[in-house]
Amino acid sequence: MDRWVDPDEADPAQWRGTGPYDDLRRGEETVSVLERASRTPLPYQYEIDIHHDDDVAEQFRSSEYKHARIVYNSGVDANRRIKLLTRGVLWGGDELHQRFQAQYRRPPPPTETVPFGEYTVWTRYQYGTIERTDDGLTFTESEANPDESLRELDWATLFDPVRERLAELELVRNPSFAKYRLKELGEWTAYRTRFQYDPGAFAIGP
Repeated sequence: MDRWVDPDEADPAQWRGTGPYDDLRRGEETVSVLERASRTPLPYQYEIDIHHDDDVAEQFRSSEYKHARIVYNSGVDANRRIKLLTRGVLWGGDELHQRFQAQYRRPPPPTETVPFGEYTVWTRYQYGTIERTDDGLTFTESEANPDESLRELDWATLFDPVRERLAELELVRNPSFAKYRLKELGEWTAYRTRFQYDPGAFAIGP
């Protein structure tokens, strides 16, 4: 699968885990979610590769897919611009298998746009067939050309795994306002619980 590279990505040397508060990860003190978000230095960026195999059809709003293998490249740059790039494949069941790329953005400055409102989303996807081999997953594209779109999408319409990563980035970008908005939406308790003891969230450990 062709890899899409964002030329504006921050220097990897400044990515996640290199902040001045890393020693808190080894301490006995439990740091609140809001404090961890506030102390996360910018630019903040990390990449994870996840194989989703639980509730895939529900999470990705499909009647058939049973597996998803997705790379999440998440970041907030020095100007507090949010960028989340996802790329991966969906397969299983009787639906045509799919590979895709999608990028979610919110421009700076954070005070001029409301968190958890609309996101600019670029997507590109193609149908085909996924096969498991000794070397991993192989995607064979169909004859149809890839589809591509650029849209403004509301928070509520986004997939749950995407919303989880954006919630982390919004809290890093503007912690107090993001918490306020999550409370307005009735979602603060759920996301606080998700992040509370997750050592992989933010640049600061719990």
